[in-house]
Amino acid sequence: MQFKEQINELTQRYNIIVGEIVKTYPSYKIHTKIKKNSTGYQQNISNLDKLQEDIFFLKNNLAKSTDELQKNIKIIDDKIFLLDEANKKLQTEYELLMNSDNAAHGRLTDAKTLYQQQLVGNWLFFLSLTATMYMLYKR
Repeated sequence: MQFKEQINELTQRYNIIVGEIVKTYPSYKIHTKIKKNSTGYQQNISNLDKLQEDIFFLKNNLAKSTDELQKNIKIIDDKIFLLDEANKKLQTEYELLMNSDNAAHGRLTDAKTLYQQQLVGNWLFFLSLTATMYMLYKR
């Protein structure tokens, strides 16, 4: 916004100076032939030169600001790239942890099932052993 305001101000100054030059030029041409001093036109020309300097400084400042912005954009872009790489690594680690959690959950389920099977097997063995001892006792 700062540069836009400066450009608008310089444009207004340019229009004013050119308008003054147009007004004073005929008088300057007449007085030049008569060899009289015409300072109004000369002053407007020097104002135009000063305006040209101001435009040059504005252009230089704009170029410097553009270069600084490009450097800042490059720095931010590099940071984004590094964060993206770190995010990919963390995403991979997260997926491994989720798979590990699923594996642990599956192992726990398998262990419970195996425990229940062994418990039923032990009860069946106990009952068959008791029945066998009872039959041997009765005989």
